[in-house]
Amino acid sequence: MKVRDVMTAHPVLATARDADRDRVRQLMEDADIHHVPVVDGDELVGVWAQGEDGSVFLLGGDRVIELSAEAEADQAMSALMRDAEVVLVRDEGLPSGILTRADALAILRTALGRGVGKRHPQPTVIRVAGARGTGKTTLIMRTLAQLSGLDAVVLQVNEPTGPASAGEAREVVDGSAHWRAGLGRAVARLQDAQLILVEDRDEDPDLSRGIGEDVQVAVISALDMGRVPTAHLRDAQAIVLTHAEEATSDEAEAAAAACRERFPGVRVFVVGQGAGDDGLVEWARWVHGSVMRRRG
Repeated sequence: MKVRDVMTAHPVLATARDADRDRVRQLMEDADIHHVPVVDGDELVGVWAQGEDGSVFLLGGDRVIELSAEAEADQAMSALMRDAEVVLVRDEGLPSGILTRADALAILRTALGRGVGKRHPQPTVIRVAGARGTGKTTLIMRTLAQLSGLDAVVLQVNEPTGPASAGEAREVVDGSAHWRAGLGRAVARLQDAQLILVEDRDEDPDLSRGIGEDVQVAVISALDMGRVPTAHLRDAQAIVLTHAEEATSDEAEAAAAACRERFPGVRVFVVGQGAGDDGLVEWARWVHGSVMRRRG
């Protein structure tokens, strides 16, 4: 986010000649503002400020930080949290906007109201394993769309081959998260999330060993279920059979039944690509329930 995205445009300015306190106070009342930068030609001199008691006083130029409109917004926020009273924004050298401490507080209140930065007792970490072509990434994206009320992060183990694909959710790429130590470090950095969906390597799922996740999920094409070794899936908490639209309804049901027989106690979901897919809804509810159960 850039400074231009959060600034107040078209700031009211005073010249070095406008040194009359009463005139400045009247200008503030007319414009309903509390800060007026003072310029002498193109040079910034200082800033008139109004205190909580209504008094108006002139501060030196050292209390004003000048930034380009294309600067990162966090630069302005950092300056206002330190000694700056005002950030004067310039666009091609001309004053184009202003940010004050009051603006910073308003942005903070808005962020807090939306739950940004909210800390949770402990993220629920769900590792999603599956070979390339099983629809693993698509499943995660469609699942996130069903879980918009959760603070979710996609922890991507594979190197990205294109732009970020997590939609509105955060996506973090960390190849070391395939291993226990790496996953532990990544989770420690993501403590503001409620749910971390780890998209594991693009290879046949082997969930015979845990790496510190809370839930292990295998994603397998419905017609390929028979070729995955039983030992690799015994520790899974859920199996999602994808590409159901490529099988007949009888084939999909037979695959699910065989899967449940092979792995009693493991939740099995059959998911297709169609809109309003009941299997997707059931799976997303199960994921949501997994998060809620951990929260107590």
